[in-house]
Amino acid sequence: QLPEGTERFSLTRRTLTPIASNRAASLWSLPGDLRLVEFHSKANALTGESMAIVRQAAEDHGTGILIHNDAQHFSAGVDLNRFADFIAREAWGEMDAFLNDFQQAVAALKYCPVPVVGAPSGLSLGGGFEVLLHCDRLLTHANSVLGLVESGVGVVPGGGGVKTTYQRWFEATGDAETAAWETWMQIGYGKTGESPEQATKLRYFRPGHDETVMNRDKLITRASAMIRDMAPGYTPPEPPKMTLPGQAIFAKMDAFMADGLAKGWFKPHNKTTAMEIATIVVNTSSDAPLEVTEQDMFDRERAAFLRLAKTPETKGWINAMLSGAAIE
Repeated sequence: QLPEGTERFSLTRRTLTPIASNRAASLWSLPGDLRLVEFHSKANALTGESMAIVRQAAEDHGTGILIHNDAQHFSAGVDLNRFADFIAREAWGEMDAFLNDFQQAVAALKYCPVPVVGAPSGLSLGGGFEVLLHCDRLLTHANSVLGLVESGVGVVPGGGGVKTTYQRWFEATGDAETAAWETWMQIGYGKTGESPEQATKLRYFRPGHDETVMNRDKLITRASAMIRDMAPGYTPPEPPKMTLPGQAIFAKMDAFMADGLAKGWFKPHNKTTAMEIATIVVNTSSDAPLEVTEQDMFDRERAAFLRLAKTPETKGWINAMLSGAAIE
């Protein structure tokens, strides 16, 4: 028995039969014909099976979709073992297909014809946070940590994280160079918001749009109410229009990294990683601004990810992370 207005999905799910389920995730039906996507792999690390359930939810969407699980942490990100395997086999085509499938799954979630609310608790990092970035709104537990940390293992966010971060900075500032610089700095440093206030500074949490609760047992009930409130007359978001700055700011980024390298702030591969992030948010082929579509940004993310994955340093950093060794 729980107090009124609270629900714990680890208890509720015992009375339910999933619409679909695999080793990594399940799709459930809740009262009011709502859908709930639950990740339940080890550390809720995302795999192709996880994203297959996300894609199925976008197709069998009911009246709204809730992204939630009752684990200590929402998701630690994409399963690094999968990328280590791709790199060991030099299976670049498979890696590109995996990233593309991830991107198309979150895009399907974003543009499905019903409201989508992400309701995380604990760590929501990397690919896990990229899923949340494609929800209409977030309802976060007060202890949630939100962020994109891929640069720490020598890769870039490849599931729309750079795209959406740039989009939010561009919409907030109206200036392509400012948006590129802010996106580059926070993703390059792998900055995280360890509270709604910190996440707001990174554009990962939007006050007045996203919400937070102190009691995690209220996540499902409040998120369900948010979906019901949004449902009448709901229309999916319009595809964003973005403009990337010309290559002048690329030189400024390169100079910043060269100076930091000379002062011992960074490792050489930090500079390599940072400049690949820059290729996503800057028009490196011309001084002129470049108008891009959402798919263009997805393509830029995948290309940068693959270039980094082919370097021996990224291979070493990923293997070190998986083994618990220090990253050289």
